[in-house]
Amino acid sequence: MAFDIIIKNGTVVNGTGQPSYKADIGITGDKIFDIGNLTKAKAKTEIDASGQVVAPGFIDVQNHSDSYGGILRDSHLESLVRQGITTILVGQCGSSLAPLLKGSLASIQKWANIEGINVNWKSAAEFFETMSRRGLGVNLATLAGHATLRRDFIGDVSRPLSPKEELQMMSLLKRSLQEGAWGVSIGLAYTHERLAAEEEIHRLLKVARNYNGVVSFHLRNEGAEIFSSINEVFGFLRHTPVKSKISHLKILGEKNPVAAEKLLRMLEVASRDGLSAYFDIYPYTASAVVLYLLLPEWATLGGKNDLIKKIKNKNIRADIARDLETKNYPYDKITIASTALGQNFTGRTLAQIAQDQNTSAPEAVLNLILAARDQVTVFWHGLDENILDNLIKHPHAMIATDGAGYGPNDRFSKQVPHPRSFGATARVLEKYVRERKIINLETAVYKMTAMPAGWMGLNNRGTLAKNNFADVVVFDPQNIKDLATYENPFKHPAGINQVIINGQFAVKNGQYQNMLAGRTLRRI
Repeated sequence: MAFDIIIKNGTVVNGTGQPSYKADIGITGDKIFDIGNLTKAKAKTEIDASGQVVAPGFIDVQNHSDSYGGILRDSHLESLVRQGITTILVGQCGSSLAPLLKGSLASIQKWANIEGINVNWKSAAEFFETMSRRGLGVNLATLAGHATLRRDFIGDVSRPLSPKEELQMMSLLKRSLQEGAWGVSIGLAYTHERLAAEEEIHRLLKVARNYNGVVSFHLRNEGAEIFSSINEVFGFLRHTPVKSKISHLKILGEKNPVAAEKLLRMLEVASRDGLSAYFDIYPYTASAVVLYLLLPEWATLGGKNDLIKKIKNKNIRADIARDLETKNYPYDKITIASTALGQNFTGRTLAQIAQDQNTSAPEAVLNLILAARDQVTVFWHGLDENILDNLIKHPHAMIATDGAGYGPNDRFSKQVPHPRSFGATARVLEKYVRERKIINLETAVYKMTAMPAGWMGLNNRGTLAKNNFADVVVFDPQNIKDLATYENPFKHPAGINQVIINGQFAVKNGQYQNMLAGRTLRRI
């Protein structure tokens, strides 16, 4: 038997969580044809994987390559491919690139500069077709964003929907699911979903459940009110059970181990009650958030334009500043990641900017939001390592980047990516498996492959098995290393030597192949 590719002498970690074993893998076309002793077989390309791990391509179940504009700038998404990611699920945190009945990208404007971006699709089906024609560096699946769906009917206004509008939105969600969207994402923290009625959320969940879709929740609050925010999500799930996850679970600003124990108990109780208490987590102690989320909720409810008007109003601005003063945010640990104002601000803390402006940190925050017209994202340093350890080893934790794909030209952009967009998978395998032994190798791979595939309902990917699609990563477990930093994030990891997507080399012998081997994945 002659294969297109044989990967020989490797240690196979097949993604299921089962113990590793020695085997060869034969690939023909876009599928895995055989796994076993293939020493006598021939192939057009043979890879000697002695001393290396052969695993399924990693599945990033919480990815923002759409909302950060990555697939619109450069669909190769090199920073993801180079860390072994072969499939991404986008449309997270309430925002997606489809459906866009009015062609508006307003729901992603808090993360990306949407000026000059042309949209030539309206429906989910047209989005998939457009992405297929452009070509993709990785396999792409999407959720439909709740805020995007709402904006299709009420635009930039933030208010409850009328019965007619809600009926129209549910019909649009059904159509999107029929056309291949994998479910719906709900960003309870963000302006355009904060005023959604409970019944509106229940109906979204019911539609997703009826189409065997999934639901991804961004909590209303990830800091002081996290426990009530988690209970809110579990309340929705008790009323309308559906397969779901909580996005990028963490506790902002919390150091008390008692809080972590309480969080874990809540997850265990929910699991015993039969709820889909899954969540994803990224392996870093800094969060990336939109700056306006620091403001009191009442100030942001009217949307971006209304917020700008409030900040320009002397009396209202003073009220917002007073509220910020009571929060005691660690402004010296919050740095600018991206802003429409350019690179003079990126990488600097809010405390430094306030000092330069000779004003208070709350006033500096309002100055930034006003000058950048609310397009500012920040890194919030200080997530507790012990809490992260406990979450990452939880049986319902999937490992994801919560980042996006970047290419070489992005070095010259106005933003500083979070290093997770370049090194999340390598960091898990280096720090949490090899060095600190928080989880073992098989568990780590499972949390990045079969577990997210199973949660999504994604068939024929996520495990190394005969007749599965040939999405494969080969890495050196002793030398894999995350090289990206907050100061210099544009560094690809070491030790990831082969990445195969749908039977084609995306990385070969450590060299990026500049291939568009990915496909759009539609839920059928």
